[in-house]
Amino acid sequence: MAELVYRKARSEAEKLLDRCWDGSYPVKLRPFNTELNADAYASDLGNDLSGVVSKEQGKPAKIILNSRHVSRRNRFTWAHELGHVVERRSVANDDEYSFEELKRGQAYDLHEFFADEFAGSLLMPKDEIERLRSFGYSAVDLAEYFDVSVDAVKKRINRLAKNPE
Repeated sequence: MAELVYRKARSEAEKLLDRCWDGSYPVKLRPFNTELNADAYASDLGNDLSGVVSKEQGKPAKIILNSRHVSRRNRFTWAHELGHVVERRSVANDDEYSFEELKRGQAYDLHEFFADEFAGSLLMPKDEIERLRSFGYSAVDLAEYFDVSVDAVKKRINRLAKNPE
């Protein structure tokens, strides 16, 4: 089952990139909000939450990012929350939902796996990672290039190694 989830998440990210990405790095997320009818903003979510996405029927999805977090972390959280929007729309055909992203200790289910895989694929496309690594880019270099955390880069590289296309 997880294999199908990672493929669907990657495929959905690629479709979104094809529809509204300008091809520049780091990937800008605001155009995806427009495409997916979602609003994103930062607010103080305390120490335990990284982000929240909620959607009421017939209204735009609302993504809230923790203003206490650095921008690189929030970029991945934002892309992760967009992954929930895409999953609920394309997989579940659901127009009303809510997800909270806890910093640690959260139960990791297929919804979270989909959103993480989607975010990694959206922000760090496989072909670009491979191209840059062929030039000797380190995880730190890649994090700078994609404007994400080193941990996000390492997780993406590990997932690509574990589940290549």
